[in-house]
Amino acid sequence: MPNLIVCGEEVRSNPDGLVSLTDLYAAAGAAGMADGKRDPRRWKLQDGEQFIAFVAEQLHVPQRDIYKTSRARADRGGGTYAHWQIALAYAKYLSPELHMQVNEVYARAKSGDVTLADEIADKASPEQQAWLAKRMNSKIARSKLTATLASHDVVGRGFGDCTNATYKGLFNGTKKEICAAAGVEYKKGKSLRDLMSVDDLIATSMAEMVAAKQIDKFNVRGNAACADECERSARKVAGLLQ
Repeated sequence: MPNLIVCGEEVRSNPDGLVSLTDLYAAAGAAGMADGKRDPRRWKLQDGEQFIAFVAEQLHVPQRDIYKTSRARADRGGGTYAHWQIALAYAKYLSPELHMQVNEVYARAKSGDVTLADEIADKASPEQQAWLAKRMNSKIARSKLTATLASHDVVGRGFGDCTNATYKGLFNGTKKEICAAAGVEYKKGKSLRDLMSVDDLIATSMAEMVAAKQIDKFNVRGNAACADECERSARKVAGLLQ
């Protein structure tokens, strides 16, 4: 889930998609909605434990997977993060007005309202804005390549093979190998591009655009042949960028 803007404040989500209750509490406090209300830790102990247990039971997961508290580190902020159902319950506890705002923002996020992304970008640093711009360009290049692959008889795991071929050509490894080398947990559903630098996003976009043009130009067809062309195009781009 993308970060949300509530009461004019950013409410973060962690890589697992859990929402920051710490940020919700801070946003409510800044808006004068948290007077006399408990912070996330005390709320869990005195009010939220039963609901958290119920959500965990319904999802068939341990509570630790949907409610996490961590200390701040140099590379990430600490605080309490929870499943969105728990975040909505906590917002309701803090204030009916906050509850309504969180509901509306969450609905916009789930519906893919792009104006929400624009509001978030307005609050980002110049470095974050530059990364976001390149990430959006990367999505466009990826969509173009995916459409080209589909029209050239790529099916099933062939799409993943083409992605890994691009990574091999650019970074000398598959997604799994790159994650292992960087000490990052490998997850099939998690995009490696969310972790890339601006330079790596640009390189990946260029490689995918070149691959799409080459596949069209030479009418390359099938999983194996298209994966080979993706790797070949990526190596050309890597050579140009050296």
